[in-house]
Amino acid sequence: MGIRGQLTLLVPGLVAVGFTIVAVFAVREERRTELEDFRVRNEKVLGAIGVTAAVQVAQNDLGALDTLVAQLKEADQAKGGDLRELAVLDDKGRVLAHTDFARFNEQLEDDFSKEAVESDRTVWRRENGVLRIAVPAVSGIRWATVSATFSLRHVEATLARSQVKWTVGALLLFLFIGGLTFLGLDALVVRPVRALQQAVRRMGEGHLSTRAPPLRGSELTELSDNVNRMAQALQAERENLERTVAERTHELQQANARLERLAVTDGLTGLYNHRRFYEALHTELLRSERHRRQLAVLMIDVDFFKRVNDALGHPIGDDLLRKLAEVLSKDLRQTDLIARYGGEEFAVILPETSKAEALQVAERMRAAVESKVNEGAAWKQTVTVSIGVAVFPEDGRTAEQLLAAADAAMYVAKRQGRNRVVGSRAA
Repeated sequence: MGIRGQLTLLVPGLVAVGFTIVAVFAVREERRTELEDFRVRNEKVLGAIGVTAAVQVAQNDLGALDTLVAQLKEADQAKGGDLRELAVLDDKGRVLAHTDFARFNEQLEDDFSKEAVESDRTVWRRENGVLRIAVPAVSGIRWATVSATFSLRHVEATLARSQVKWTVGALLLFLFIGGLTFLGLDALVVRPVRALQQAVRRMGEGHLSTRAPPLRGSELTELSDNVNRMAQALQAERENLERTVAERTHELQQANARLERLAVTDGLTGLYNHRRFYEALHTELLRSERHRRQLAVLMIDVDFFKRVNDALGHPIGDDLLRKLAEVLSKDLRQTDLIARYGGEEFAVILPETSKAEALQVAERMRAAVESKVNEGAAWKQTVTVSIGVAVFPEDGRTAEQLLAAADAAMYVAKRQGRNRVVGSRAA
């Protein structure tokens, strides 16, 4: 093999080896950076969740805490996230809320959970393809600990693609430099050397006027510039791609959030719709049965609503429904839920409420409608409501039974003269 072939293999080989070494360190650094970014990003998310969880624990509102954990898990699953499990622990490591309802009140004894509840700062641990992070839930003081386990499958997939990219890049660079070196050596070394040999031969033959052509190496500088420009172009392309993906992801998240709100909200009154009411009722019934707490349901119907529509038109009827929604929801607790059940009917869920308390709430709502809805109103008749009250478990143990009992009580109120509150009588 001549000098041209040897240098063609040697020079690209040395460059490729150097590039591979750099690639190994670059992949390691990228792995460290990706894992660090993933950890920091999720620590911030858990920190924000911890504030809400702390407030709910401080208020002893375990129902809202369960709802928060369940909604976070559902939202993460909907977008194909990495959250495997999310738990809220008290200062003894006991589960206050968990994405797996079956683990409620379980005592976590693993080393990570013990360290999490004992530490006053964020703790994390990477093990078996997952990342575990725990942050204190603080609102004034520390009330609990939020612990989460995240899958690293997306991070590992990204790193695997990066490693393939660097490997292919090293191979392509080897082939590129090999071909360029072959041509460059032929132009810069072999041809000038042959020209020099001929000149020397001619000089040896006595032709002393012969001159050797100058040897130039500007191609090597040009090659270096080309490689640098190629690297700069690739970096700019990658940054543009990442920026575009981030923008599209943000737009998609905003669109999903808007769609989720539209899916559970009544467009006329702004209250929850029938679908969201049923979902919340099933959830609250499960929680009430688990904790052996009472749960009240109110069914509210507007008296003679058809007269308003017939006399004044549907736009005035719509104004009346919006006013009713505002008055009925004004004095409810944050844990209560009011929804437009359908037409001129409204439904209310009152967690941890006895029948006596529910009747009081319903009476206040009835009186508020009678006194406030009709102030300066466009409708000429006095608007009132009839309310039926049913309570879990004495009036029913399922959503259907409870709603049927509350609905029956509401129709009793209608038959008794309207503008009144009637409680269901258990069979």
